[in-house]
Amino acid sequence: MKSNFIFCLNPSKFILTLLLIMVFGGIFSKGIFAADPPGIPDGWSDGYAYVNGIRLHYYQAIPAPDKPVVVMVHGVTDIGLCWTTLSWELQDDYNIYMLDTRGHGLSDPFTQNDDGETLVKDVVGFVKSMGFEKPILMGHSMGAATVMRIGAEYPDLAKAIVMLDPFLARLETRREEPATPAKKPQEETTKQVSAKKISINMFGDPETLVKQNNYAFEDLVELGKKQSPKWDIVDVQYWALSKKQYHGAYTPEAQRAMSGTMRTEGALEKIQVPSLILKADASPESKAANNKAVDGLELVKLLHLEGTGHNLHHDDLQTTTEEIKAFLHASLSY
Repeated sequence: MKSNFIFCLNPSKFILTLLLIMVFGGIFSKGIFAADPPGIPDGWSDGYAYVNGIRLHYYQAIPAPDKPVVVMVHGVTDIGLCWTTLSWELQDDYNIYMLDTRGHGLSDPFTQNDDGETLVKDVVGFVKSMGFEKPILMGHSMGAATVMRIGAEYPDLAKAIVMLDPFLARLETRREEPATPAKKPQEETTKQVSAKKISINMFGDPETLVKQNNYAFEDLVELGKKQSPKWDIVDVQYWALSKKQYHGAYTPEAQRAMSGTMRTEGALEKIQVPSLILKADASPESKAANNKAVDGLELVKLLHLEGTGHNLHHDDLQTTTEEIKAFLHASLSY
């Protein structure tokens, strides 16, 4: 007989059977959507630029070709998509590009020839290769140090600079700090540990960092939710993805390249364009030291965001967005 049991069902029973197959098939299938790393947000795209001897990967928010260009540079172990929630808030008014820094995300790894100038030259090279005229540069942590140095060393490149939680106070003392991590960086740079003893390391031997890449995505998400309860789930998911994609600084040369990037002594006073620094909440003594670091710099605006930590754009997206929008609106007429 040509017909099987499904064809013998009446239409309503057929639909019910199909729905049950879809539901239970989804539940018991190996790939459950909630556990999968997220893709690129709708309307976004990505690409590569050959810059400074490597392929530099980037994401672009919904294109806004008639709007000012913003180039975003993340911090250590993050990726371009870690800017997603902030970019969503800004993409109607700006044409946004989010880099995967060398050694991070889908960009090429560090090389033995890299030094403390390399990451700075990567961003400068990206801006030039893309043909951007006076973009706005925005960075977080190591990325903030990078764009700070670009403002000082390439004064004609950017229209404005936004820095999220760069190191400011006692800049001169950094010259006395070691350029490379201690002998056991995988222990000393551990950021968080979960019940499963998952550790997130900025430096370490290849075995340690590859082990970090192999953590289950869902375990990293659970860790992120526990350690950062203020964050949007999107920020947590991309944070988890970034740790799986982190190439690491496998060699002393690569470690020195990253630590050297963050040596910003004397950079702030050389910046000649409007600059915004948003700092995490801190003790009164630390706030005073930070304020002293920018004292007399008319082009630099410094704000501490109450109740935030180092990832202040995740801890308080609303305030971060409001301050950046207000600053950029004022600086574009500069």
